[in-house]
Amino acid sequence: MQIDVALYGGIARVAGGKFIAQTRVTLPTGAVLGDLFKKLGLPREEIGIVFVNAVLHNLPGLMVCEEDPLHDGDHVGIFAIDRVWPYQYRDGTRMSSRLQQTIAEQGYLRHRPKQT
Repeated sequence: MQIDVALYGGIARVAGGKFIAQTRVTLPTGAVLGDLFKKLGLPREEIGIVFVNAVLHNLPGLMVCEEDPLHDGDHVGIFAIDRVWPYQYRDGTRMSSRLQQTIAEQGYLRHRPKQT
């Protein structure tokens, strides 16, 4: 199956970009987001916000999306954890059921500053 991927921030490097890159990835039927991250060579600690077809699946520091299924033709947006934190996505966006459950169990969103 074919997955269209947009990468934002420093992780764009894995697709030849500096701050933004787009690529198409071929994965086997039944693949999940974790398979996509591995295929791209993205370390989990660099992954922040993740969208699949405009539905929020992950937030910085949670990494709850790795088992979320992908389908042929999906569009996945992946934002680097250390550079991009779009304000408009902090509240009121559509979320996957797994992310909704995690937020309900762990409490509301928190920002964790980058460690130096």
